Amino acid sequence: MSFLKRIFGSGKQTSKPVLLLEIESPSCPITAIVEQDDRVAFFYLWGPEESSFGVKSCWIRNLAEAPETRDQESLQKGQPPMQSKANCKFPMGQSPLKPEDLEIIWFEEGDGAALLEKGEVIAIIPSWSGMGGFFGYARDCIGQGDFAWHIGESNDLLQRMEESEEFWTSWLNEINPFTVEQPKFIELYTELFGKHDQYFAIDNEEGAPIGLYVRTGEVRTVFATVAMSVSPMPQVEMYTENRFDANRIELGMMLEAGLSKDRIQNIANWFNGSVDIPWENITFVGEGHTLHFDAFENLELQSVLITNKLSSLHKVDIGVYRNSNVQFLWMIPITNSELSFAKENGSSGLLEKLEGVGEEIYSLGRKSVV
Repeated sequence: MSFLKRIFGSGKQTSKPVLLLEIESPSCPITAIVEQDDRVAFFYLWGPEESSFGVKSCWIRNLAEAPETRDQESLQKGQPPMQSKANCKFPMGQSPLKPEDLEIIWFEEGDGAALLEKGEVIAIIPSWSGMGGFFGYARDCIGQGDFAWHIGESNDLLQRMEESEEFWTSWLNEINPFTVEQPKFIELYTELFGKHDQYFAIDNEEGAPIGLYVRTGEVRTVFATVAMSVSPMPQVEMYTENRFDANRIELGMMLEAGLSKDRIQNIANWFNGSVDIPWENITFVGEGHTLHFDAFENLELQSVLITNKLSSLHKVDIGVYRNSNVQFLWMIPITNSELSFAKENGSSGLLEKLEGVGEEIYSLGRKSVV
């Protein structure tokens, strides 16, 4: 069954839809799809069924004469809708799209994309598509149509697409963003915590490289991600006013010294299997969030609270990368009862109680505060 049918229903099509393009996001489990029948062409971003991302769609162009008003008839028949005449630059229709003329530029976050025809942007689906009756932007739309809005020359997303293209192209070079940033992180962590005793490559084969710095000092053992922030997290701008304040992070954990080699390896394994959580789940991780953490033998410590707000925590100033204020966030092991408390009262309530623990926050043997 064609993608158009799966989205709009199983009604009889005027012609069999043709799949023109199908490309996976470089960082998220999202597929960009372009299809057209003999009436209309549509652009889609399709996330996993189990994710909240869902399916986002955007009209590209009509291939036949536009209807006078909203195309309810096509929707009722289970067909992809045409844009109404008042919102079409070409009300009599345009020529069909050709696969060889099309390409995709993904947002740096991997959760939005632009469709180009012969190098010109003709449609954009940002991460906020699907909200408030908004589907996406199309070059050949006039005003705010039913299934797309006009892009407009002043649309900030056009500049963002140029920057995104430059970002993804830079990964093709031998000297890529990771090779540039990785030494800077090692130098910073060395200044703060000392020379690393171990270093792990904790990235998977599909995502961008990420490293793990490990320092087994006399007082504290420190774990810190290296260049995780090179890749911005998806969906941040759905929940924050300024994505540049929250879209790039590094994660760390500081514990009392004396951890066994097996425990250090278990923690490194957790980082290896979990640092891609934001991209694999099309979400983001930030201040006050909790994550499942099963690297300890202590069954009471099965989660971590992510924060940099406790006064006993070391402050790590990473600075700015590609206009983003990179946050370094510590992962604090918490008990099952503390996790339940945070879910019921919010993480801020738990942080107030953990503030009284002081340096004991680094101890795996500390008592629960609730």
